[in-house]
Amino acid sequence: MSAKDLEKLRRLYVGKRVRVDARRPELVRLADLPGRVVTINGNGQALVQFEGADQGWHDIAPEFLKLEPSP
Repeated sequence: MSAKDLEKLRRLYVGKRVRVDARRPELVRLADLPGRVVTINGNGQALVQFEGADQGWHDIAPEFLKLEPSP
């Protein structure tokens, strides 16, 4: 992934509220939790911190995230 592509993803996602695509089996446990994109790492994955009991950071491909309106 080029630096230009990474910067585009960062502008689009960093600091935004998201929810995961619940159709992905590995993401079902995070389906009801709102999260915030902390950064986009060098391989194009979003580091998302979820609210609630699971406050860990998770590497998730941006295509499996849905942007939410700000509260």
